[in-house]
Amino acid sequence: MQVLRLFLAVTLVTAVAACSSAPTRTVARMPKNDEMPTGTQGVKRKVGTPYKVAGVWYHPKEDPYYDQTGYASWYGKDFHGKATANGEVYNMNALTAAHKTLPMPSYVKVTNLENNRSLVLRVNDRGPFVAGRLIDISRRGAQLLGFQKQGVTRVRIQASDEKGRVMRASGGRKTDVAETNPAPTASQGGNTEPATVSSETHFVQIGSFTDQDNATAQANMLRRSGHPARVQRQLKNGQAFWRVRIGPFARRVLAQDRLDQVVADGFYDARIFTEKAR
Repeated sequence: MQVLRLFLAVTLVTAVAACSSAPTRTVARMPKNDEMPTGTQGVKRKVGTPYKVAGVWYHPKEDPYYDQTGYASWYGKDFHGKATANGEVYNMNALTAAHKTLPMPSYVKVTNLENNRSLVLRVNDRGPFVAGRLIDISRRGAQLLGFQKQGVTRVRIQASDEKGRVMRASGGRKTDVAETNPAPTASQGGNTEPATVSSETHFVQIGSFTDQDNATAQANMLRRSGHPARVQRQLKNGQAFWRVRIGPFARRVLAQDRLDQVVADGFYDARIFTEKAR
């Protein structure tokens, strides 16, 4: 019996030692809400090999100067908590995206050309495999870009780093100079600021209500978030409306800055309204 006990003790010590020396395996975690994941997230970066979906071949590749205009859609709860194409975990409330050919992970700056809002997203999935669409964005990304309700919007997609810095080409030659938030041209759907003083004023409007109490309640919510909202009465076809607005702003770029802050605080229906200066 003593020999048997000694054998079992030695076996147990050996097993414990083997477990303690075995390398630990990193498991990809689900990103937090509102997080744009960075780092490895427990998976290795990969470009990927050619693959075929519904009879169409796709060829992933490194493309640091990627710059395309097309349509974006978004995906949500049906994929929430499931593994992405590179082994990360999808959180519909984090800032990620799916693309057919860009490396995983990589980063893109996406600009909604309908309202000029921009957002940096981490590409960690493949798709969308629907004709005419370039990118699938998380639900939270769609909210911040202002197209969750409509489902699809026209966007500009630019390869970037995690801070949104885009690699630019110069004189027909590719350079290594990174430009932070480059000013888009009019043909790219951006805002161009005139050199002279404009005769227009700009407002960020968060809502329009037929009930004054509802308008006041929303204005108070905005004020608690640090936004100087005001309630303005308006008559239209004999009907009174109460608009919740911030402004006026002499330059549209200032209104855009405020709009970005308002949307980031969860007021996703905010829009810029431009009127003739009085």
